Amino acid sequence: MKKLLLIVFGVLFLSKVSYAVNVDGVNVKNTLMLNSTQLQLNGYGIRHYSFLGIKIYVGALYTQERVYSTEQLLSSKQNKVIVMYFVYPNVSKDKVIGAFKEGFKDNYPSIIGTSEEKSFLNLFTHGFKKGDSIEIALLENGNTQVYENGSLIGQIHSPELQKAIIMVYFGPKPPDKSMKEGMLGK
Repeated sequence: MKKLLLIVFGVLFLSKVSYAVNVDGVNVKNTLMLNSTQLQLNGYGIRHYSFLGIKIYVGALYTQERVYSTEQLLSSKQNKVIVMYFVYPNVSKDKVIGAFKEGFKDNYPSIIGTSEEKSFLNLFTHGFKKGDSIEIALLENGNTQVYENGSLIGQIHSPELQKAIIMVYFGPKPPDKSMKEGMLGK
């Protein structure tokens, strides 16, 4: 009987590790490979817009080691990835750029007007539709790589830009407080 229970618990544990979490129709993977480093899902949440609760995207944070606070994210020199899985039918590039600009203004204003901010925002050349994703990889060497649907669209070397991006999602004025808490695993 003990062996049977151990087998059942083992299968349940392994199945939890190997399958994605389904969030609003999006399969959020439990792990992500980045330059031969395996990252774990730290947490996820849904970005809602307006008091109507319109769902824009599912945000997910992948880290090498579990983090629970903005301070831990900022001090960690390890690789991390923020993923936006779009669930809204159509999000214009102007909305995406505007959201980042607002996030920088509210949470890390010293990045505004810098060449790093301009280079980052210029990566977004068109809108996004349901099923698209943006992956923002913050590498331990100070590089930020931005992927669209798994394809690299640009890379910028700037530890300051990395801090600014972290603050957009995890600063005092995130786009969605419940998404911030979910991505931090709370």
